Amino acid sequence: MSDCHDFGHFCVRLAQRQVLVHGEPAALGSRAFEVLRALLERRERVVSKDELMQLAWPGVVVEENNLSVQVAALRKLLGASVITTVAGRGYQFTPPSAPRPDGMAAPAAPTAPTALAPPRHGTRGHLLVAEDNRVNRLLLVRSLELLGHQVTAVLDGRQALEALRTRRFDLLLLDLAMPHMSGFEVLEAMARDPELRDVPVVVTSSVEAVDQVARCIELGADDYLHKPVDPTLLKARVASSLEKARLREQQRELIQRLTAAAAAQAPRASESSVMQQAERVEAVVLAVKPRSAAQAMCATQAAAEQMRWLDECHTLWRDAVANHGGVLMGELGGTLLARFGVGSGAAEAATMAQARLSATRAALDMAEMQDLFNAERLALGRAGGGLAVGIASGALTLVAPPAAAGLPAPGRCTGAALDAALALSWQADAAGPDGTEDANAHQIWLDAATQAALVGRVATRAQPLPAAMAPGAALCHAGVFAVTLR
Repeated sequence: MSDCHDFGHFCVRLAQRQVLVHGEPAALGSRAFEVLRALLERRERVVSKDELMQLAWPGVVVEENNLSVQVAALRKLLGASVITTVAGRGYQFTPPSAPRPDGMAAPAAPTAPTALAPPRHGTRGHLLVAEDNRVNRLLLVRSLELLGHQVTAVLDGRQALEALRTRRFDLLLLDLAMPHMSGFEVLEAMARDPELRDVPVVVTSSVEAVDQVARCIELGADDYLHKPVDPTLLKARVASSLEKARLREQQRELIQRLTAAAAAQAPRASESSVMQQAERVEAVVLAVKPRSAAQAMCATQAAAEQMRWLDECHTLWRDAVANHGGVLMGELGGTLLARFGVGSGAAEAATMAQARLSATRAALDMAEMQDLFNAERLALGRAGGGLAVGIASGALTLVAPPAAAGLPAPGRCTGAALDAALALSWQADAAGPDGTEDANAHQIWLDAATQAALVGRVATRAQPLPAAMAPGAALCHAGVFAVTLR
């Protein structure tokens, strides 16, 4: 076998133990290189995890999550599609020109995580800014306009609520300390109003106290930006938060178009024929996000470093989902979403009990890999952080429109399980089960149905039902539980 292997945007030189990306030498640890060597030399087949660990750590007993961290580093460097996870079997090297194990052609370049509901017109939206400080208001409005957004500005909380009730906005950027009505009071009013509770909110404040961040998240805010606002973070978090504003609208439109298409093709078709395209099923949904306390701690770092950290966290979490047979549904406001038990691609359909256990094990793997990742960052003098996970079982509507209908790609989901998992992840983020605000403390929260499937397998403890559980999370009203991690 040749010592030099060229795969388009990157080249591997085995003899020199070197990887070139776009012609430039890339930094890669020795263990990660050994994993790459093993996969490359055996690229005609799937390599089991046990075999990879023996090759990369000869004579040493290591945990499986050490391998996952090295694979994540390789994917980060070379592209997510270069190493394919084959659930229950291992990994396979699938460079841009190589066929994938599932028979599908691999993409020619690394792909970004798929959003749940990509904006129809890029990431532009109609934004409302509530800020009483004139200088801050002018600078924030100007920054958003330069990003291509249409912006309306108001001076206090009362004006913000009036504007929200008279016009439609995709996103609210909300200051906390304002006259007449504070940002906290605005969030409380929005949570009580069915017409406003789905409007995404990014809080902008100079207050850095973790308890203030937690309270905002608990009241329904999607994100938190410290002043002075960094332009890179502003662009990324506004674009991410806009997904939530698009999501429900696109789901409603999609169902309406499916119904109309079915009626046009078969005027007398039964309701079941429509449900073949928009199927209601039982599934388990996992929602995972970085804890806000961790994000606040990382805010002291450069914006580019923060974005790298978040991207690397998502890489680790996606691998845990794949390893346990889950299906990624996309990202929503920085929260990674996956489902288990329906359309997982497994040889046999998993029972709900198995799906609940798989989702929980995926969350535990995420926590273990995050600990390893945090240790590596700490050794380099960089901040790490914990994760907040919500897992819920219940109804999902899976929409898979026919290609001929000219509708968006299949895989859209909505339903009670999705709402409950998101609510649990936000509550886990806002107030940890043990009352701690340690940025590195992982929180995994479950609904009662999921917890019942874990008895005797995973230790859990009951949680007081949050008084302000997010709307739509009715599945959580039977009880909320937390996984005991230590």
